[in-house]
Amino acid sequence: MDIKETPDHEFFDIHIERRRLIWIVALTLVATIALVVLTVEKVAELAERIVSPVEHIPEPEPTPEPVDPDVPLNIKGYAAASAAAFDKFLNEGDNRAHFDRLAHFLSINEVGDVIPPFQLMRQGSDWKKIDEPPFAIPPEENWETMVDTLKTLKEFVIPEVGPVVILSGWRTSSYNAKAGGARTSKHMHFCGLDMVPEDEYTRKQLLPKLRRIHKNHGRKWNMGLGIYSGIRFHVDTCGYRRW
Repeated sequence: MDIKETPDHEFFDIHIERRRLIWIVALTLVATIALVVLTVEKVAELAERIVSPVEHIPEPEPTPEPVDPDVPLNIKGYAAASAAAFDKFLNEGDNRAHFDRLAHFLSINEVGDVIPPFQLMRQGSDWKKIDEPPFAIPPEENWETMVDTLKTLKEFVIPEVGPVVILSGWRTSSYNAKAGGARTSKHMHFCGLDMVPEDEYTRKQLLPKLRRIHKNHGRKWNMGLGIYSGIRFHVDTCGYRRW
């Protein structure tokens, strides 16, 4: 027996399909609107970042602790008076004006930048033990002798062994006597310098370099070379010799 659908049943199916279509269209429309809104927000956020980038504010560097001028530096095991101690020394009497003239003299003779000039004023590394000032400034009549010594450092010593730190430059007769220096010490003529290399050397590595410098250039520059214990050594241009 054939079953025939009534006109009412056909109308009901059409109505269901129509509602389903409406729901699909509505959901699609809502999803489209939501996508558009999110896209607009992201574009606006990106545009804002491009137009007004967030500034990166670097953290301030920590302020270095002040150096106590009365505390010596430890340079390869030797007590060296610091730059802060020298600044304190310059504030005494006419030391600043005297040193400025010396620094200018070295500069016009093209040796003012070989090493920091204040290091030349270090009397030695044992000033605390012998109760002597860590610094002293030579009289003007002694300045010229230091020029050739600094030239040998600039042209031969530093290219071979690297930067050096001066532990003892000019010495007063009082300091030299208390420190047990030779009575004819070249330090009292502002000609000799005791120093250590900044780079790491063993004594075995350093000695051949220094001996080679003295062999190749010592006689021409009237160079004195002294090699002490460890890696401390002496250079002057006031007499060709080696010890």
